[in-house]
Amino acid sequence: MKIVVLEGSPNKKGSTHILADCFRQGAEEAGHTVELLNVAHADIHPCTGCIHCGYEGPCVQKDDVGSIREKILGADMMVFAMFLRKR
Repeated sequence: MKIVVLEGSPNKKGSTHILADCFRQGAEEAGHTVELLNVAHADIHPCTGCIHCGYEGPCVQKDDVGSIREKILGADMMVFAMFLRKR
């Protein structure tokens, strides 16, 4: 099984990353393929609402969303590892 883990913590080597990496190790030991994606530090631009992606082709933004999207669509499972701050 191909698994994509989306890491969303601002701390690159913090507890969220440790948790995601432990998941990765266990899944790989069980025979799965795992890719960790640090989306908190990815180059992601906000949607402009131009609707180009819905009618005329791919998104006009030149950022990391296209490659992240392809990895998600090619996966059998997606795991979210996110940092949530209490307010």
